Amino acid sequence: MNRVGDILNYEALSRGDTLAEQIHRQLVGAIIAGSYAPKERINVRRLAVEMGASVTPVREAVLRLVADGVLGVTEKSAIVVPERGLDEIAEIFDIRRTLEGDMAIAAAKKITDTDVQNLKDTQESFLAALDAGDYQKVLQLNSVFHFLIYQRAESPLRLEFARILWLRIGPTLRYMYPLLHKGRGDHRRHEDIIEAAERRDPEELRNSILADLGSSLEALRRYKQEQAALPPRRVRKRA
Repeated sequence: MNRVGDILNYEALSRGDTLAEQIHRQLVGAIIAGSYAPKERINVRRLAVEMGASVTPVREAVLRLVADGVLGVTEKSAIVVPERGLDEIAEIFDIRRTLEGDMAIAAAKKITDTDVQNLKDTQESFLAALDAGDYQKVLQLNSVFHFLIYQRAESPLRLEFARILWLRIGPTLRYMYPLLHKGRGDHRRHEDIIEAAERRDPEELRNSILADLGSSLEALRRYKQEQAALPPRRVRKRA
């Protein structure tokens, strides 16, 4: 997938990174790719074994995600992946529209030819993953696609807030994508974003991204409504 594969690490790697920061980065990638399901319990000790690390840095990384509202804590002090309701999802997307729209405007004139090619390469890999039914890869590549643009805005606080909001919605997308994209579906929105990026047109890029967000929100609404009519899903535990 070219060099764009590392862009999911929203925070730049550095020699000074602690083990907890490295683990946090791995968890960010896993959550945004839908590796964890809504209502799933996160066992810190089991996670430490899986990651080949001691409990302390894993706990530190997990508690950071709790502080950001990405993970939750039950009354019995269990760490869980929260299930987002329709009202919360709508609020998340409302905030995302402002953040990501502003970053699109700021980024448009700074996009390079290499960035445009990376967007095209990412979209090609996205469609290939979709054809293969690799929905975790699809989710990952969708985030890579968008953050290729947002990082060009050179707005660290907006980027961080956007990252947290993407993390909050990632687990909900886990089950939506297979249903939404039977027979591939319509991916014109990404193509519109690429064309706007090629033209370095701030308003066109903003509007294309907002249209993409609107499509995603409507799909999530349909999914949540269909989900509400189904028997409760049994969620595996990472004991």
